Amino acid sequence: MTPGCKRNAMPQGAPVTRSAGCGPVMILHAARIMAALRGDQRGSIAVEFALVAPVLMVVLAGVIDIGSAAYVRHSLDTRVTAAAEYALMRDKLTFQGDADKLATELLGLLQGGASETVEVAVNNTARVKWSESGSTTSTGPGDADAHYCIGSDGEIAWNLAVDDDTSCASGGVAGQFVQISASARHVSIFPGYAFSDEGTVGASAVLRLN
Repeated sequence: MTPGCKRNAMPQGAPVTRSAGCGPVMILHAARIMAALRGDQRGSIAVEFALVAPVLMVVLAGVIDIGSAAYVRHSLDTRVTAAAEYALMRDKLTFQGDADKLATELLGLLQGGASETVEVAVNNTARVKWSESGSTTSTGPGDADAHYCIGSDGEIAWNLAVDDDTSCASGGVAGQFVQISASARHVSIFPGYAFSDEGTVGASAVLRLN
């Protein structure tokens, strides 16, 4: 019973009633409780954290995921660039042994972690590939001293050998080329962003020997 409200003395068996002033007292008491609750800040931080925490966890997971992919991409880019610069210091090829040696040397510069795959094609005559399953070496159909053109799509026309310094339809000049590629597996929490393509991160380069 609310303080300040008293039961009237009634004969036994008669219904119990309240004094006329009991209703306003109950309303006043409820208003005081509501005012006290509005001013009570205990537990508000925990409630706010519970609301914000899922968003923060998603953002943190995205930062870690993208950062990991960016690190792998940077590592591949660094090695591909180093291998390309090394190849650019080499002279034009004359013998098959020169192409085989260059391909093996470039492969050594590119090798990395177990989840990676690296490939080198030297002028369509020497090809090497390394992955976690091992390394393979093959000889292409071209000649070590052959020359090729790059098409308008940026691809080398390996199927057509031309004379040295021949003008190509794409506007360039024929030469001897090296293709380098490196890729690594990357299982993303958020697939489809720019760093990752179907679960892999890669880097590649095409260069013309001097």
